Amino acid sequence: MGQAPRHLVPSRSAADYFGAQLRHWRQLRGLSQQQLGRLTLHSGSLIGKVEKAERTPPPDLARRCDDILETGGALQRLDPRASVDAQHERNAVSVVPSEVGLAWSSDLADTVEVAGQLWRADVQRRKVVIGAAWSAAAFAAPARDWLAAWAAPNPTRADGRRVGAAEVGVVWSMCGTFANLDHQLGGGHARTTLAHYLSTAVLPMLKGSYSQRTGRQLLAATARLCDIGGFMAFDCRRPGLAQRYYVQALRLAKDSGDRSIGAHILADMSMQAQYMGDGPEALALARAGQRTARDCGSSLSMARCCALEARAHALLGDGGSCGQAMSRAERALTAATDEEPSWVTFFTSEQLAAEFMYAAGELGRHADVQRFAPAVLASSAGMQRRLALATTALASSYLPGSGTGNHTADIDQACEVLRTAVPVAATLASPRTVNMLHAVRAQLRAHRSRPAVEQLDSEMESVLGAAS
Repeated sequence: MGQAPRHLVPSRSAADYFGAQLRHWRQLRGLSQQQLGRLTLHSGSLIGKVEKAERTPPPDLARRCDDILETGGALQRLDPRASVDAQHERNAVSVVPSEVGLAWSSDLADTVEVAGQLWRADVQRRKVVIGAAWSAAAFAAPARDWLAAWAAPNPTRADGRRVGAAEVGVVWSMCGTFANLDHQLGGGHARTTLAHYLSTAVLPMLKGSYSQRTGRQLLAATARLCDIGGFMAFDCRRPGLAQRYYVQALRLAKDSGDRSIGAHILADMSMQAQYMGDGPEALALARAGQRTARDCGSSLSMARCCALEARAHALLGDGGSCGQAMSRAERALTAATDEEPSWVTFFTSEQLAAEFMYAAGELGRHADVQRFAPAVLASSAGMQRRLALATTALASSYLPGSGTGNHTADIDQACEVLRTAVPVAATLASPRTVNMLHAVRAQLRAHRSRPAVEQLDSEMESVLGAAS
């Protein structure tokens, strides 16, 4: 996958966001940098430097551009100067309750307030959310309320500044950008930037005025962004924070009326529960996702949720139920059409093979891991995290253990395979992936007298540091 255009990479700072949005609105209005520079009483050169985050915008630039480009104040809300001042003010006066983000609010207004409180606390790096612990029961009530009687409210609002389809389109484009960054570089690469975007750009939109159609699209896009934030936090091994993002994402999805997003969020929640070792909760969430996918008619979502059910069964040691769920996943994948939601189109036959790999590894079926691995690894170009995770699973399949069938341990082969994952993991901001590599490394240390193990341990130490 090629590198995203420079103006669509929101991975550095508030200044990058401001520049990206300025360029978007300028191009939307059909103006060149020189034309906008003349209209704002500045130069085209300055406009170009601000768009590339090479210059901080002068104090009056955001206001002038908002007026000329008719943005409804979007640029002033993203002005790096203003956002820094606002953050200092919030740091001084806000109090964050320990349960922030876990509540399933009763109405849309409360949902927006709770979500906004969570995003602000994340931006401020409040320990109460950044360091929050995983709660095995925290997903049960939201999943139940999601599946309860469905009646999405009318989100029409008449107070505040007007939000139109163009601004919602920007939010959707940012969903794609953040998702691509997560897939390619790991959740830690742009996680804090996403939280900043939700808090300073999206939250004011949610509190604006909009029609029913625009409101539902805005809520759906926000739910998707919040879901990506949850996955990024999960990938950064911040489990309690991820839970809070997922709960609010699911709540926003319900108010949007978009069940396909809800199915995807439930699948992500199931994946986190599986990673945390909670097989029963992972199973319940995967099944809730299947019910939702069936209701909305998304075969790809159904395939993904069935695959995650299979992984939950594998975690619980039930190979028969795992195989049945995988068969349902294959059938659902075959039934997929070109009308699937964009956020689940990554779930291809190769991704399903990766899920087969992980489930087989959990069941100790190492020969199956090795059989699925070549297709998965060959198709992982541009998806560095999947490449590193699949390589780690393959290396683990060569370790001595409780594997089934004609499993033969091969320590040297395990070292050789794991060695190929080290430089890939080094390019990722994915503590979850690095932790999995260190877990295999720890198992290999029982054989540290072998030259291959000693060499690998030295390489990993120099590239990835000490085991976490």
